[in-house]
Amino acid sequence: MDDCYWVGRGQSALNSRIMDTRRQSRYNPSMFSAKPLPGLPAYGPPALSFPEANAFREGYVVEFTSEHGESWVGNFACFDGFGISSVHSELGANAIAVVAGGQGYLVDAESKALVRELGVDIKHIWFDERTRAMIIGNGLWFESFSANKIFWQSRRLSWDGVRILGMNESTVTGEAFDPIAPEDSWLPFCLDLATGEVNGGSYTGP
Repeated sequence: MDDCYWVGRGQSALNSRIMDTRRQSRYNPSMFSAKPLPGLPAYGPPALSFPEANAFREGYVVEFTSEHGESWVGNFACFDGFGISSVHSELGANAIAVVAGGQGYLVDAESKALVRELGVDIKHIWFDERTRAMIIGNGLWFESFSANKIFWQSRRLSWDGVRILGMNESTVTGEAFDPIAPEDSWLPFCLDLATGEVNGGSYTGP
């Protein structure tokens, strides 16, 4: 991991830039587009619920539209009311990643099926153009995946929470929370985006 470098706290605003990559990415090869809706539609076919069918509570509502103009609506259960919610269509022809209040889903928009759940309490998600993979982080570890494959899952690097401070084409640098150290310290880490290898961090357990 020779490309690792450490950056100062002044670059912590990069977190918001990472979350905005869904709007800035040059890649959008999907045959389907997806966008959040303010609520469940009053008319038309009923929304499909994820992860369980026939949900009775409104969650994060997303409309999926094919290149031919055909559309359907998904209702995604949220992990909590404070987590991030976003839609990402960079993974391929029909693959859409959805984060609903911190709960993640990978959906096949053509078959209207849940491919897999991506976990809960997701705090970071972005598309890495170099590896053509989606990266997610839950404050404990990171994972890289495509439409049909998990490339890697990093080891656990924090007791509870990370903040990303810098990024280049091959690595992410940041700090991991350490509640054991005096005055709740933040310790540096470096993540290799190609392999998931981590140097540093605060967690040293199994």
